[in-house]
Amino acid sequence: MNRTKIIVIGALMAGIATIFQSIPFFLSEAFALLTILSAIPIYTAARTNPMSGALSYVVTVILVLFVSSHEALMFLFTNGVVGVSLGITSYLKLNKFLAVGVSSVIQTIFLCILNYGIGISIFGVKIPGAIIIQLILILGFTLVYNFGYQAFADFIYKRIKTSGITDIGANEKNKEN
Repeated sequence: MNRTKIIVIGALMAGIATIFQSIPFFLSEAFALLTILSAIPIYTAARTNPMSGALSYVVTVILVLFVSSHEALMFLFTNGVVGVSLGITSYLKLNKFLAVGVSSVIQTIFLCILNYGIGISIFGVKIPGAIIIQLILILGFTLVYNFGYQAFADFIYKRIKTSGITDIGANEKNKEN
């Protein structure tokens, strides 16, 4: 895939991710659950080309920062990380369980930075128990979340790929030949 396509796909996916991540700001906090969809464009870009995924991630953070610093921070440490890590591990053709494991560890690290470093409670309440119990609970949550999200994102990616709307996934055909 040439550099122009990488940049265009990255920019397009960043724009779509920005729209999804900004939903609570423009509509209301009642629609905050829809922000989980912001990881799909990042996943798609990263699965197509890791450089495009990284570009989309960074550009989305910057664009959302213009709208809401809170939403940008949440994207930086939650949805964006899920999209990039799952997309790149899928691009690398890792076993699904290994891909989810790697993504979950990465997301756990980012959630711990958000929770313990920045002081934003990730579940809305203080997690009970000793620090090791808290880490196990966060890792358990991320494993379940990433496993479900991997299945959902993979389904969406395959639908986009087979729809013929774009040539996303064309590099996968070239790799196989």
